[in-house]
Amino acid sequence: MKNKTIFHYFLLALSGVSLINSCKKEATVKFGEQYQKTLYIVHSNNMEYVKEHFFENENDTIALSVYCASSEPINSSVTVDLVKNIKVLDSLNYINSLSDANYVPKLMLENTWYNFESGKATIEAGKQYGVLKIPVHLKGIDVDKEYVLPISLVGNNAGYEINPRLSALVYRPKMKNRFSGDFTGTSKVLSEKSPNSIAPTVQAIDINRVRLPIHNLEDDKDLLETNYMILTIAEDGKRVSILPFKNAKVYDDGGSSYDPNLRQFTLNYSFEDGAKMKNVQSIIRDINVVEE
Repeated sequence: MKNKTIFHYFLLALSGVSLINSCKKEATVKFGEQYQKTLYIVHSNNMEYVKEHFFENENDTIALSVYCASSEPINSSVTVDLVKNIKVLDSLNYINSLSDANYVPKLMLENTWYNFESGKATIEAGKQYGVLKIPVHLKGIDVDKEYVLPISLVGNNAGYEINPRLSALVYRPKMKNRFSGDFTGTSKVLSEKSPNSIAPTVQAIDINRVRLPIHNLEDDKDLLETNYMILTIAEDGKRVSILPFKNAKVYDDGGSSYDPNLRQFTLNYSFEDGAKMKNVQSIIRDINVVEE
């Protein structure tokens, strides 16, 4: 909460000059009630807004809503101005680094992944919010880095107030595909009697590739060099091949598959555990699948 408050003061300082110079309409008062209009970006109260995006989407967009807070709907359309603002990202990274020595700074989305420097959204008469849509194409993004797009609300053609504490956000896309998610199931070394219960996060890497931990090895990003494997799902959506991720010692034993109806993987592979080679069969299923 303290960091959030400090961050909002940063935003207030950044937007103060533009707000002072902007033209504001005087609030009208009817029967003692104030009908002042105030604009803000939806979800900006949390500073960072995380939204899921799918690798399968060729024509993808970032959608940001601007809301007009008022006692009654507006009578005529209002156009609002939004811009990319690197200072918002700089402030977020600075504030987070003060409280977390291990904080990894978030990175600006590369220009090749989106098309936006500034834009407008329209709040139609009788409505209270408008939407800015930013085209994005996120194929090739590194899912192990946190890329963001910082946006500020800087003006409007009606002279309405802008809430300085809710005038900016840092938008972070979280990548998925149709095979990814939180899974649960078992992983059994064939030479052992009992299986291990596992609950891996299956991370999307591309349209048809996902990453997950080997057997019951620790699911920890600090161990990406050794603990993970990549599954590639064939075009038929059923056959699966297995490769090591980075320096992991894991091998495809063949016969692995994916059931799209159950959203279930059956995996056959082996991995080096010290001086031993262990053959494994894992059966994992998306926890969000509803039984029919």
